[in-house]
Amino acid sequence: MADSGSSDQFVSSPMRDNWYQRSSYLGSTFALITTVDEHGQTNIGPYQLSFPFEVNTGRSWMVISRNTSNTATNVHRTLKCALNFIEYDEAHIDTILKLGYPGQTTAEKMAYNTLDLIDSPTAGRESNSVYPKILADAYQVYECTLDVDRINENPILRDSLSAHLLLNIDNILVKEKWMGGIDGSGEKMPRIPMTYGFRGGSSFWFGEVQAAYKLPIPDLGAKHELVHYEANRLDDEVRFTVDACKQLTGIPNAFLRNVLGGIVKQAKARGVTNVDEAFVLELNKEREK
Repeated sequence: MADSGSSDQFVSSPMRDNWYQRSSYLGSTFALITTVDEHGQTNIGPYQLSFPFEVNTGRSWMVISRNTSNTATNVHRTLKCALNFIEYDEAHIDTILKLGYPGQTTAEKMAYNTLDLIDSPTAGRESNSVYPKILADAYQVYECTLDVDRINENPILRDSLSAHLLLNIDNILVKEKWMGGIDGSGEKMPRIPMTYGFRGGSSFWFGEVQAAYKLPIPDLGAKHELVHYEANRLDDEVRFTVDACKQLTGIPNAFLRNVLGGIVKQAKARGVTNVDEAFVLELNKEREK
């Protein structure tokens, strides 16, 4: 609902630096990035401008930071970092706000830090002068390596006044209790916090967290009869059974031929000429690993 004392007409917002929070709204989650400083101590920095970059064949993450930040300095030296995502906890908000204040040393931050730091359970990533500790309270952690070569090859990333940290995701850690929300077997989601960033030169804004809920996929995908018809037109040797096609309903029509083509390619590579329900289910299991 619009503010009752303001007009509902659109007006031009001035284009300022840090436009995403000084000229407009961007509500999002944030990452608490752990890195190792020059003294071997783990540093924590909160980042809103942190988002997926490559999501399929490549798995990478982009973080935009000040060039002189502790995080950028540490990552450029060690090439390693961990992106920690924590649930909403009002008790930690004050600490997170302080951790984001520029110009502090790691030692100064750790003097008031209330977040528990632990070694990564990933073999070979125990904390040392290169690998940081991770947050014990995180519901998930992305363990990453800076992709220096691709940054140097791209003038937008290389020459920016900000640090564009292109991070390859080496490993994803998720608390076991939250795996059900990923594979579809669970009914709960983490209480993911929401920030609206720095506003008006004086305040950071956070949003209240409410319980997540799920909705079924819209029933707009291809029916199994259409899937069966399309599938058996793709290749003279590979045939699809009706039961196999029933496993493929719900795929948006725009993606159907690409998905079916991928299954045909897998069938040929494995010497399969009859794609049945068991074959499709096996491919689905492999894809989810």
